[in-house]
Amino acid sequence: MELLQGRTIPEVWLKAVQHVDACPRHEDFDVFLHVREPTVLEANDRAIYEIVDAFFKKHGAYSIHTVAETIFPLDEYMRGGREAVFETYPPRIKAIHAARDDKNWGTYAYRLLRQKDRDGKIYNPLKDMVTKIRAHGKYKASFELGMGHPLEEDIHIYEGATDRRRLYGGPCLSHLSIKAHDDAIRLNATYRSHYYVRRLFGNLVGLGRLQYFLASETGLAIGGLTINSTYAKIDRGDGGSCGGRWTKPDVDGLIAECARIHDSVQEQEDALA
Repeated sequence: MELLQGRTIPEVWLKAVQHVDACPRHEDFDVFLHVREPTVLEANDRAIYEIVDAFFKKHGAYSIHTVAETIFPLDEYMRGGREAVFETYPPRIKAIHAARDDKNWGTYAYRLLRQKDRDGKIYNPLKDMVTKIRAHGKYKASFELGMGHPLEEDIHIYEGATDRRRLYGGPCLSHLSIKAHDDAIRLNATYRSHYYVRRLFGNLVGLGRLQYFLASETGLAIGGLTINSTYAKIDRGDGGSCGGRWTKPDVDGLIAECARIHDSVQEQEDALA
């Protein structure tokens, strides 16, 4: 078990891949990552982002943005606001999934927006969450009760009715826990299995975008983002439906290049201190 934390997503991503890469067989269990400011990108963060994105493009993998969109559809939100997310996106992505050989890939955002209750009725977990957070704020302001106690809401991504039948290839993101506390949105995500090269960077960005959406729609600030990778792996080889193909030396080169940027900035900051 390991706890790795930092200010920004690229900083924490780099610490995470370095840690798991150094583990036996380049894998570890129960790796906890915490990003204090998940929507901030400094100049050096942007440079690392672009290096990783270029690596994916060179090796035929999905971009950081593409992976991030599977968690929260920021493009839809920027075009049409919350109603586009709540009502336009679900049928559109459902049609895209229906045309894929692997209909289970990239369904996280859809599962945030369309689930069935115990009576089989379709509901929108994310919409309900926004309503609940807004109501929580009014409740505290009106009655001054529960001060200091966070509003807690969970969304289960794993669906036992269908996912339990898959020996491999089920959704890696299994659970989201959102807390509104001290006027900020905090998010905790649990991954049952996590590819740290193909998926981690885009997953972190997508979860940060989800926090941005919740904060924007409720008038709250963006708090910390925490991930529990119950199994983490430095992936290589052919990703199949996950996209991309690379060797271990390719990964070593990627990590080394990103580390050089991070270390050079740290040296400059230390010299100015």
